[in-house]
Amino acid sequence: MRLAMAMAMLTSIGAAPAVASADGARFRTEAGTLVLLEEDHALPIVSLSVTARTGSTLDPPGKEGLARIASTLLRRGVPGLSADRIDELVDRLGGVITISADHHSITIGGQVIRRNLEPFAELLSRMISVPTLASSELERLKRETIAEIVAGRDDDRELAMNHFRRVLMQGHAYGRPPMGTTRSVARITRQDVRRFFRSTFVAQNLILGAAGDVSEEELKDLVDDHFDDLRSGERPRVRLGTARTPRGRRLVIVDKPDRTQTQVFIGQVGIRAADEDYFPLTVANTVFGGTFTARLMKEVRSKRGWSYGASSRIVRGRSPDAFYLWTFPAATDALACIRLELDLLHRFVEDGITQSELDFAKSFLENNFAFEVDTAEKRLEKRIDAEVLRLGRDYYRDYVQRIRGVDLRSANAAVQRHLGDRDLTIVLVATASELREALTAQIPDLAGVDVVPFDSD
Repeated sequence: MRLAMAMAMLTSIGAAPAVASADGARFRTEAGTLVLLEEDHALPIVSLSVTARTGSTLDPPGKEGLARIASTLLRRGVPGLSADRIDELVDRLGGVITISADHHSITIGGQVIRRNLEPFAELLSRMISVPTLASSELERLKRETIAEIVAGRDDDRELAMNHFRRVLMQGHAYGRPPMGTTRSVARITRQDVRRFFRSTFVAQNLILGAAGDVSEEELKDLVDDHFDDLRSGERPRVRLGTARTPRGRRLVIVDKPDRTQTQVFIGQVGIRAADEDYFPLTVANTVFGGTFTARLMKEVRSKRGWSYGASSRIVRGRSPDAFYLWTFPAATDALACIRLELDLLHRFVEDGITQSELDFAKSFLENNFAFEVDTAEKRLEKRIDAEVLRLGRDYYRDYVQRIRGVDLRSANAAVQRHLGDRDLTIVLVATASELREALTAQIPDLAGVDVVPFDSD
């Protein structure tokens, strides 16, 4: 079916009856693209996506944001279709297309009603094989991105997180923002974009995913028609290395005028998602800051009312990423809140968790996981995630069993092996003139204090 035919729209056909799905189909094209399928015929809707196994970690130093810019341009034109015409066509097909880029991957895809799957697939294949990557669209996109970066400085949480990652992961690819900076985005050229596109969107580096009302046989035909002749080429090599937590307790105040509320991130480098201690540490962290009734929430919000939210998180990555605590107390409560968090973290590391806490956390994670895989699209996302992060095909399939296998000894041992309270990066958005003196004097064992303007790159 040609795109021109799609413009006239197809005759509607009824939805297929819901049947038991043959989940988990997996095959490769002759060119080497991995194809994953999760069937679900309950509704006449199909999710279709193409994911590159590499993302912003390959941005050249000084040109951060290239992966995001290059991938976004895929939707800004193909031969015979401008950006506006692509948007119009997607609307006519009853579909939606989104593009995302993070440190590890780039995904372009969306959903479409079943009867228009073929023209939707054809459009998607053209975006990843013959985008125009026009100079005019690139310059427009760069202006839009720079404006978005500047506007993002109004979001104090995002501002604090960006500075936290930059300081904690200094010298590592995880410390560089996927969106880039105003200066790095301005430096990106069409030659950079074309080079990035040619090295990234090759068959061996791509995962084609489908979920919903399509059979394996139908998907194979669709792949043969539209995705079997993708450009060949060697998959880009990613050498991440391992980030090291800066020594000592380091305080960074992102100075912003007239802040009555702060955003606080406290953390260190964590562990890889594929580490054998990841599940024991996840269970333990659920006790510490992973639920509405966790220790952090009880002590910070319920007992003292210092912050509406209080949580901790282990960021998953191929290489060790961040472990952090997040709160947002009023400026008048910021010092007391930070001191309490440091004390709670110390006790968490030194004393671990109890058996009753362990049992509750395991039950919560087991039950909550059902909501993470309750649709075909979510199950597909998990399978793609496992491929991108190199976790193994059984990682999510055996998730519940791995959680059940965590005992008290392994949970507490994982905390002591990987976490601590001596080497910490503490970042907060605040008005420095009001808080710096008190924070510097009363946060124990500070090794360094820096103040940076909120509008700096």
